[in-house]
This record gives sequence, C-alpha cells and structure tokens, in this order.
Amino acid sequence: MKKLVYQIALVMVAAFVLKWGWEGSMNEDFDRLKLGGGGAQLSLELRSKLSQNLAIALLSGFRGIVADFVWLAAHGAWENQVWYKMREGIELAVILQPHSISFWDIGAWHFAWNASYGEFSNPKYTNKAHRLKVQRDWIMAGRKFLHEGIRNNPGHYELHFKLGWLIYQKLEDPLNAVPHLQKAAGFPDAPLYVTRMVGHMYQKGGKTRDAYEWWKQLWLEDHSKYPQQLWYKIEQWGRECEEKLNIPDAERIFPSRKKSVNVKGKK
Repeated sequence: MKKLVYQIALVMVAAFVLKWGWEGSMNEDFDRLKLGGGGAQLSLELRSKLSQNLAIALLSGFRGIVADFVWLAAHGAWENQVWYKMREGIELAVILQPHSISFWDIGAWHFAWNASYGEFSNPKYTNKAHRLKVQRDWIMAGRKFLHEGIRNNPGHYELHFKLGWLIYQKLEDPLNAVPHLQKAAGFPDAPLYVTRMVGHMYQKGGKTRDAYEWWKQLWLEDHSKYPQQLWYKIEQWGRECEEKLNIPDAERIFPSRKKSVNVKGKK
C-alpha cells in the first residue's frame, strides 16, 4: 500500500512539474498553502504527519486525492483496531477536506461506536471502571468531532442529526439530543423521520407535555404538503399524549378512534 502511494504521488509530482514548473523554494510553497475555510496554514505538525511524497502532491494541487489516501490509511487502521492511528488519520483527513460531510460522519461513528466498543472489550483492561472510562472517552471524542464538523459545515442537516443521534444512543440522554434534532429538522432537505424523532426524544425523556406540543405542531401543518409524512402515526402518538395528560375532550385536536373528521388538507 505504501509503495503504491509513493508511485501515485510521484506521478502527480511529474504532472505538476510539466504544468507549472518548480518556482521558489519548497518552504515558500508550504507557507503559501491555505487549508479550510479558516485559512489555516500548512503547519509543521501537518507536514510531519504526511509523507514527503504526499506533502509534495498536496502542494501540487491534489488535496482531494491526498485526503482520500489518508482516509484509506485510517480505514486500514480501523480494520486492524489500531485506534490511535485511525484517529490520527481521520483528523488529518478532515483538515485536508473540511467540507467532506462523509469524513465527519463516518469519523464520528468510528470514534463513538467502533473504537469505544473495541476499547471496552479490550482484554488488556482488567478493571471494568477503566474500561468504562476509555469507552466514554471515545464517545466524547465522537461528540466533539461532530461539533467541529458542524462548525465547518453549518448548513447541512446531517451532522446536526448525527450529533443528536449520538447523544441519544451512546450517552442515553434523549432530552439533550432534542436541540440538535430540532436544528436538523429545520433544514428543508431533512427527511421527515427527523421531525418525528424530536417527539420521540421528548417522550423517552418523560416530557409528555413537550411531546404533545410537538405532535400538535406537526399535525397542524398542511398534510397535503408532506404526503409521505406518517400522519396516522402522529395522530396515534398525539392521541396517546392527550389521554395521558387527561386533555378535556373539547380541547383535543386529534380525532378519537371512533370518529373521523373532515379537516381541510388532512386525511
């Protein structure tokens, strides 16, 4: 694998020489290179993490290709359960490609799910308390990683959703997942199931009143605008909340099982 990387990098260097030629020193080129939206320079730390050939390829304008090779190396470390190498590669890949949603998404999954489980199951840790600590450390690393991904890509629902899902699944904290799922649900391209998950998080957190208000908010939308929404399920969940909260019949908005109502835009 390493030999292949070197060969491809050398080919890219040759293409760079033919097109632009070598002008100025390598150090000057490094100093001019800008990465990411924040304009961070190619640091000494980043240089040390890249092989010489990959660093030259990066200077040649092949940043995406270099990021892919770094990601493949991280994937290999995951397969071999070398977690620190995996993390180093993933973090380097998002420095090179900070707007790759899949890098942030899959990277957080590797941290919070794969590495956390792998370390918890590691036989070298004989103390359960220590296993729980390293497991949580990896989960929190995944959470922090998604926060950083959102900071670099605020206009995408996916990372907001994945952060909420991580908090619910791995930290078992449905109420703290709600703000992130609500944020995700606010994007026009978010799947409809994201909106329903908000209500479920309220219910799982014991906030029946908040869940009821959420189901009402969804129910009062124009049903014809979202024909694929599971309206019959929202009706069921809303009615269950009304019954649990003892909402007076005159104030209920969800039709009872024995009644059918003809509401404009609703079925």
